[in-house]
Amino acid sequence: MGLFDRFYYGKAGQRDYTEANMPKDRFSLFLLVLKDHLFDLAKVNFLQLIFWIPFIVWSYINLAALQGIGADEEMELAEIAQQLYGFITMWLIGLIPCIAITGPSSAGAAYVMRNWARDQHAFLWSDFKDAFKANWKHALGVSTITAFIPLIVYTAVTFYAQMTKEFALLFIPLGIVLMLLILYTLMLPLLYPLMVGYELSFKNIYRNALLIASASLPIMILSRLITFIPIALLFVGIFTGNAILIMIMSLYYVFFGFAFSRLVYASFANGLFDKYLNPKIEGAPIGQGLRPADYEDEDDIDDEDDEEEEPQENRKDERPSGSRGMMHRLSEVIGTRSDADEDDDDEDDDDDV
Repeated sequence: MGLFDRFYYGKAGQRDYTEANMPKDRFSLFLLVLKDHLFDLAKVNFLQLIFWIPFIVWSYINLAALQGIGADEEMELAEIAQQLYGFITMWLIGLIPCIAITGPSSAGAAYVMRNWARDQHAFLWSDFKDAFKANWKHALGVSTITAFIPLIVYTAVTFYAQMTKEFALLFIPLGIVLMLLILYTLMLPLLYPLMVGYELSFKNIYRNALLIASASLPIMILSRLITFIPIALLFVGIFTGNAILIMIMSLYYVFFGFAFSRLVYASFANGLFDKYLNPKIEGAPIGQGLRPADYEDEDDIDDEDDEEEEPQENRKDERPSGSRGMMHRLSEVIGTRSDADEDDDDEDDDDDV
């Protein structure tokens, strides 16, 4: 492989593990991947950062203009509130194209991170570009819908919040809007991994994400909290005027933030897909990058020999829990095609999942 090929393709980045030293759980695998690809994350982050520049510039311009609101001491509170409402509305409208253009780059990063998160080889530049080209239509659709969500929610919340002063029943649609926002926020980390990992129609990408997120709310909330902490710190720095905190968090997003979030989402998504999707697909690999479930080292074998067999009457009946029972019913709805199904007809792409 020549110098140009090494620059274009990059390193595959796959460890050569034996079964004995493979990680037992996904958290251990995540730490090993983070260690192996720390500097590669900066490269992927740069590729995503290019597409987020319009968002950053537009937000900075509006943040600077926001400081001038209420500077006139003679303005009444109602006038300031009205001016602030118009300012935020215009900012959210301007964000729509800024967020919409980020979708294809998110798909490219999601593919690379999916492979790294399960210790699969991925050539950074070429795989990013290929996933970008192969998924740009669906990715652009997802990012465009995502771009409209803040404006729609802000308008609805503002309207219902005003109307509830006269009609208390309007708290119900207000609560529905907020619940839908939370649900979409929890679905979003699954959309791009589903897109790049399975051959699905646009409708079925959203359907699978909705079903999996609904069945795994604690896990999805945890994934969102992990990636929300740096954002929260950045906002704290902005509103408190802490220049050091703003600089630290800005550098974090310049070098690692976007890529690290994609790696976190890919790690959680791989585990959820192994639980809910891949067992339903013939030939789909499960637990990639992890120690095989049937592997036993010498210490485990010795421990099993020393244990006495548990009396039959003391064993609990093994019955599916409520969550597993729910997913058994959902499995009749969920269906998908993995990388192992790439040779099937493309006409099946629009089948229900």
